[in-house]
Amino acid sequence: MRRISFLFACLLASLPVQAAEDLVLGQSIPLSGPLEPAGRAIRSGIEAYLKRVNAAGGVAGRQVTLKTLDDGYEVERHVANVRQLLEEDHVEALVLSAGTSQVEAAYPLIQKSGKPLVGTISGSSTLRSADKRLIFHVRAGYADEVKQMLAQMDIVGQATVFAVWQNDGLGKDAFGALQQHAAAHHVKVVGQAPVHPTSMDAAAVSSKIRQAKPDAVALLCITPCAAAMVSKLAAEGGWRGAMYALSVVNGEGLAKVAGESSRGVIITQVMPNPQQPNSPFVRQYQQDLRAHTGKSEYSYFSLEGYVNAMVAVEGLRGAQAGGGRSVAAALAALNSREFEGGVMVSAGDQRPPRPRRVDLSLINGDGKLVH
Repeated sequence: MRRISFLFACLLASLPVQAAEDLVLGQSIPLSGPLEPAGRAIRSGIEAYLKRVNAAGGVAGRQVTLKTLDDGYEVERHVANVRQLLEEDHVEALVLSAGTSQVEAAYPLIQKSGKPLVGTISGSSTLRSADKRLIFHVRAGYADEVKQMLAQMDIVGQATVFAVWQNDGLGKDAFGALQQHAAAHHVKVVGQAPVHPTSMDAAAVSSKIRQAKPDAVALLCITPCAAAMVSKLAAEGGWRGAMYALSVVNGEGLAKVAGESSRGVIITQVMPNPQQPNSPFVRQYQQDLRAHTGKSEYSYFSLEGYVNAMVAVEGLRGAQAGGGRSVAAALAALNSREFEGGVMVSAGDQRPPRPRRVDLSLINGDGKLVH
């Protein structure tokens, strides 16, 4: 009997050690369609941070991996992807979805699963309502961005504005904020045009703007819409006012598509400047992105991916620390914490929402974004 036990022990010792199962984060993001460049940058930023975490031993000895599905910025595809990630792939959490309407449509699945969504490329107030407690935000809201635009217009004496707004959850929320706060900043809304970003009549909207002769135009839409309007206004002439865009606009992409026409466009930003290593946090991001991609192509979107991955990993750590706490509960405990780089977390149902810093960037004569 003793010999059999000894042989059994030897057999067990000879078997390969089973590695701890990975902790998987899920993501549905546009890797095609109108937001493809932003989506790919976001994914690179997340992967760069996870590579750092895994090189240091992972979370509680387990590697953290990312499963990304492409939704093309389409609502139905986003919902289908979220269902797969939560119900079939059983991910620990979702990280950084894009699109107000997309997240709104998928939220019932998130609520049913009890799994959190860490970060949205959206500043919509509808995603920051009391019934969205499983969404954890690290970026400012559209109202914060719009108020910063209006404050700048007030400072430089731009008294009238025309709004081009995306006819969905994004644009309605941002335009509502513009209407609500314009008077307080001594700015009058003299015209507006709801548009669909991929099928808009840029010439017709440009004509309306030139007729209204505003001091400024607020582009409350995604990159293709902003690029089309910037290019069309410059090509047709007749108006030489200022142009403002939200942080959902890819400034580097806008400069590439619109060329010289984009010079001077002002874009609100909700992340630190990724080009300037003025803090240890940004230097770490740059180092990790270079190590992951082999390139020094820094952007606000890859930095936002990096930041949200950092928050998601802290949620995983809190859940893995014991006590049976869920990832959502661990993230909720981070509401009182400020991360490196001034990053703060707040759940959708947190009242009042934590204040968020909004900076202004400008596309300079070289086509680069500068604060």
